[in-house]
Amino acid sequence: MELVEGYDHQSGVHCGAAALRNVTEYYGWHYSEAACFGIGGGPTFVLYENPDEPWVTFRTTPTWLEQAFLERAGVPHRFQQGEPFETAWQHVTDHVDEDDPVILLLDPEPLDYLPSSPYHLPPHVAVVVGYDDETVRLSDGASEEIREVSRETLADAWTHDRFMSLRNEYLVVTRAARTEDGTDAAAAGLRQTATYMLDPLQIKRDARAPGEEGLDALRSFADYLGTWPDLPKPARPVEAARRSIDEHGEGAAFRELYAEALEELGQRTGISHDFADRMASVGREWESVAARFDEILAQDQPRTATFEEAATLVGDIADREEALYEDLLDELGVSEPR
Repeated sequence: MELVEGYDHQSGVHCGAAALRNVTEYYGWHYSEAACFGIGGGPTFVLYENPDEPWVTFRTTPTWLEQAFLERAGVPHRFQQGEPFETAWQHVTDHVDEDDPVILLLDPEPLDYLPSSPYHLPPHVAVVVGYDDETVRLSDGASEEIREVSRETLADAWTHDRFMSLRNEYLVVTRAARTEDGTDAAAAGLRQTATYMLDPLQIKRDARAPGEEGLDALRSFADYLGTWPDLPKPARPVEAARRSIDEHGEGAAFRELYAEALEELGQRTGISHDFADRMASVGREWESVAARFDEILAQDQPRTATFEEAATLVGDIADREEALYEDLLDELGVSEPR
């Protein structure tokens, strides 16, 4: 089997940020998972229409995090999408042969080592660190150990066309160099998160969604919650929402990870420690929403009052996040988006 020599796999909270941490560590740059997450631009909130059901679902982190991080860090890299599988796979193996790990954007559902359905929305991120004629070795931050999957499984996971379009997408570092100051990268990541949540149209990134984004989407989700008791199977959207909040077990819509990012990146940019504390408090509120969803799923007959409690909590979170992002932009010396 061809392997990337010297690559050290570590698991993490967020699949993409963990992949970035592992890849940058391989090249000798010492970024924590939280720093990768914050510089890349998480968290977010994006609503998606479910193509198979009469309800919406959502994601709480950006689809562009990995590429945005490499851009902000000034790391030369290649992003490719849309090639036929055999062409894309040949390019990936060529990089692995040169001892370069390759970041893949995947549909999580075919990856049977991940927790069972409902799966989180794609893309899921893993790193190719080895291969032979039949199998592929993946460094996946959602797993404690490197995983082996068949090439057929990889081909299935490397495309998706239900919630969004994915077709054989990958990222690879093309030269082990950085050209941007770490403080500038940190400030740019913090600015993007706050600006995106307040006014998504100002951010020229593709969320791969035709629906709402940012705090408006979060408030719309609270409104949708109030209609779910009338659905024939109200537990279905609750299961999906619970999974979106939890994803790989962090349980707070990645707001606790972002609190760590604010603490670490705040030391580089000079912002107040108070922002990390406030975001950690928001993370605990997201945990309360998840607990309400657990109550609903445990009820023989879901009660409307519990949905209403969850909706009220989500609305309160939207208000708290809005105030935090406005204050963060002010602290960074950025005019509030209009």
